[in-house]
Amino acid sequence: MLNSDQTKFVAIKRGFLTLLALGTLLSARAEDASGLWKWSTPNRSGGPDRVVNLKLAIEGRTLTGKIYTPNRTNDTFAEVEIKDGTIQDGELSFTVSRGGRGGGAGIVTKYTGKLKGDKIEGKIETPSRDGEVRALDWKAERNTTGQLIAGEKIVLKPGYDENGNKIVNETHYKEVSVDEAEKFLAGHPEAIILDARSPEEFAAGHLPNAKNYNLTDKDTYKSLLAGLDKSKWYVVHSAVGHYRTVRALEYFEANGFEHAIAIDGGYAAWAKAGKPTVK
Repeated sequence: MLNSDQTKFVAIKRGFLTLLALGTLLSARAEDASGLWKWSTPNRSGGPDRVVNLKLAIEGRTLTGKIYTPNRTNDTFAEVEIKDGTIQDGELSFTVSRGGRGGGAGIVTKYTGKLKGDKIEGKIETPSRDGEVRALDWKAERNTTGQLIAGEKIVLKPGYDENGNKIVNETHYKEVSVDEAEKFLAGHPEAIILDARSPEEFAAGHLPNAKNYNLTDKDTYKSLLAGLDKSKWYVVHSAVGHYRTVRALEYFEANGFEHAIAIDGGYAAWAKAGKPTVK
């Protein structure tokens, strides 16, 4: 039978072991980033938010998993493997590499965050075209449903993208291949090559004789196009032939420009095909 001192010692020992076990449990919990996570990003057109999902697994200090990015209509996902994933003392990081469209260079985005129970708070860092890194706040929360969560479905108007802009081939202008554009320019030397990219993109490389009209800003692009001669031929392109090309063609259509074509795949496709460029 234990005396009082021995009883106290046993109680203290049990308390210490309990605290040790609790500390181990809390420490393990602090590292428990495995499973599903989700966060929302605003829709550029002001429509429903877009929900991004993340699935993580842990082996030692290594993180693996996938990011699931919603499609144009917000109801299915494109999945991309994460790379260089690590976690230590609740601090996690990984990168996601997305290949460039139309032959452009891929973009590596870095995610860093602190695990706080059922939340991750940190930064998403993405390099811009001018070499600077844009950092955005990142706040994810644990998804306990066991399945990917989609945002409110976006219903697209026929012939329009999710931002309300006409799709290039839904305007009455033709989208042509790089080879067709080159042949057209050879036969129409008076045609104006309208490069809709930013000045930084233009300075990094452009088609010979191209003119730069920065149509990146939705609040200013119409004023840039207002002085153009409607009687001229225009060959329009942007980086890969998306929203800035569409902005030009949409403006042309609304203002009676009859002579325009667009380069399918934009400058990236032109450069990838080995066509002439200058700086």
